Amino acid sequence: MPSLQVFCRAYMQGYGSDQGPWRYRLFPERELRAQILKRCTTDISSDGGCLSTSFQPHISSANEDRSLILDLSLPNGIWSLTAVFDGHGGHETADYLVAELPSFLMAGLSSTMTNVEGVSDALTSAIYDFDEAMKRDFLEIFPEGIDEIATMPAAMVKARINDQCSGGLNHMKALRCMRGSTILLALVDPTKKHLWVLSLGDGVAVLGSRQEGSSQWNASILSDNHNGNNPSEADRIRQQHPDEPECIFDDRVLGNLAVTRAVGDHAFKLPATYAEKIFLNVEPGFRVPAAVESFIPRNLSPPYVSNFANVRYVDLHAQSGCDYFILMCSDGLVDLYMDDPDRAESLTSLVQKWVEIVGDVVRDDIQEAMLRLLRHALGAEDVDNVSRMLTVEMPVTYMDDTTMVLQVL
Repeated sequence: MPSLQVFCRAYMQGYGSDQGPWRYRLFPERELRAQILKRCTTDISSDGGCLSTSFQPHISSANEDRSLILDLSLPNGIWSLTAVFDGHGGHETADYLVAELPSFLMAGLSSTMTNVEGVSDALTSAIYDFDEAMKRDFLEIFPEGIDEIATMPAAMVKARINDQCSGGLNHMKALRCMRGSTILLALVDPTKKHLWVLSLGDGVAVLGSRQEGSSQWNASILSDNHNGNNPSEADRIRQQHPDEPECIFDDRVLGNLAVTRAVGDHAFKLPATYAEKIFLNVEPGFRVPAAVESFIPRNLSPPYVSNFANVRYVDLHAQSGCDYFILMCSDGLVDLYMDDPDRAESLTSLVQKWVEIVGDVVRDDIQEAMLRLLRHALGAEDVDNVSRMLTVEMPVTYMDDTTMVLQVL
């Protein structure tokens, strides 16, 4: 006999301007595992040692996160590549990264496989080259000089860029540049002795480690926070644009974009004319054109958003007898804690909790490890709070897309 459906109402403090009360369904404890899994898109590697999951319970919100689990066949063996791409403004840039970034990485790694520093350089170069190639593809649509583009009739721009009736290639090239994506990427060499972690944007990568014979897991953050709320990133942009007080305000680039480094987001990398004359004439294009129009006058000396990634290297055999795993996540996982005033804490203490939740089960059951972490993020043992986060009937998205990759090393 099916269980009785129970509905409640609650205020959603910290989620949007209209806090309710909103209706949600209260599940019994025995159903929560299945309800969480039902809302996850999951992929697992053939050997069971790596898993990705993406989560967005709001029924009318498309998830713009993407992930990648891939073996790269290089002359010296099989390299393991995993990645999280947090798309924003749309999914097109993240989709393009999934499809095309591996070929850029393969080309760069082929000549530097045995050189630790060379691999780091190859990773950063691949991201830079990818973004620059995407920009060139777009600029080739408008070979005219910027002065000519500034006076080009809108009808001419629209006819050239909105070419969906003839295949839509120009339209897609424009969308890839208008949208954006952050990147977290982990690369492990065939010997499994060497790990590289690349970060571009505000995702979080953490290494869990435990000495043989110990029950204590330790967490090491391997990513950098490329976000306007990071004082060092904000200062970097201000130093690059010293006479522009509004290059960063409200902790956002030009008052609009939270991340300070990303692939795409070329409205922040190209002169304002391109946003004003071309990007704003793409149909369909920006979801909120007024937001773009508001920062165009501040775009005085681009670029403001960087495509230079940071790479951390870890020698996995520096300490013998260690167990390792890596967790990478989009910022949505962090936001599930930080958006709740009763659960917000420092990132250092938060990731320590994560590795303790995951560590004891990740080698035996990687899906169970993921479920325990997601359950903790949604409300831990509070059945009411977990149910609310799964089913609350708010008209707008109440939580960010959340994607995780777990890999046993």
